[in-house]
Amino acid sequence: MPHYFPSWLKPEVFAGVNFPPALSFLGVIRWYGVMYIVGLLIFLCLAHYQIRYYKGKLKTLNDERLDNMFFVGVIGLILGGRIFYCLVYDWPYFSKHLNEILIPVSNGQFTGFAGMAYHGAVIGIFVSLAIYATIKKIDWREAIDVIFPSTALGYAFGRLGNFINAELYGRITASSVGMIFPNAEKLPLNLPDVQRVLEKLQWQVNEATGTVTTAAGNVINGLVGKMMLNDSVVTAINLPRHPSQLYEIFLEGILLFLVMWFITRKYKPLQGYQGTFYICGYAIARFIVEFFRQPDYQFADFASGKYVGTVAGIFSMGQILSILMFAAGILLAVFIKYLYKPKELSSISSEKQKK
Repeated sequence: MPHYFPSWLKPEVFAGVNFPPALSFLGVIRWYGVMYIVGLLIFLCLAHYQIRYYKGKLKTLNDERLDNMFFVGVIGLILGGRIFYCLVYDWPYFSKHLNEILIPVSNGQFTGFAGMAYHGAVIGIFVSLAIYATIKKIDWREAIDVIFPSTALGYAFGRLGNFINAELYGRITASSVGMIFPNAEKLPLNLPDVQRVLEKLQWQVNEATGTVTTAAGNVINGLVGKMMLNDSVVTAINLPRHPSQLYEIFLEGILLFLVMWFITRKYKPLQGYQGTFYICGYAIARFIVEFFRQPDYQFADFASGKYVGTVAGIFSMGQILSILMFAAGILLAVFIKYLYKPKELSSISSEKQKK
């Protein structure tokens, strides 16, 4: 039998709880938001630990300035992630609804920020911190050395929120790690890749009864349905998929954090290196995961048989952006090493640094 997404795992923190009217607001709390808050708090705690770790080596950054930069960085993260998503992933829609980019209200209804791009979030963080550091005369190289080793672990909790939401799942697979996500798109039964996976799984589909019989003879209901394709009704099926959110938690979150926290933090060759390493490390990890993650539906075309939304041959938009991100990390390292000339900065006293 295939692995199923855990039925007890619900997006709502208090799913199934009947609150009295005075506490009904608790019913809207979702794990996705909670995971983001937990991730940000963990990031902030680790960043403050970094201040202690570097002790007197930081000339322009202390706890108070870090707190101020934290709020500026969060604003940059939200704006960068949102604007980048709207421009790159869904511009045909948002070009006609510009107000919904930053004011998520459609027909008088609050829609929420349904769409954030992490590549854009990283850009937003860098831009916002650079502006703030310039205004306050803080060495931005110190800032990125402190901030980015803490970022990866906080990011992992955001991806955990995606997994709990059963979203951003992977491509279909016959692998033993495959998982059936309840709300995943059903794919046309006649697609070659669908037939290939069914053959490897040794599943038999009965279109008349809408059931699936596994190689062991077990009958599964609820996976087969109908969908419109080229003005015709065709049979579609929900197949096991890679739990790519878990891959991202490990590669882009936990592994990257461990490398930066225990290796590059101690042996960084130049000031600001941690920021450049994070950019390159995340880009490499994301590039790998994209081979297992279902590319964005905006770039798919079921009508022509293209259910995987690649944009350049076998590469997805996420991989193209990761290549550009990696190149940006290398250029930033070259800039810091050979071109950057620090201006007069606002130093902090050694006494204040200890507080």
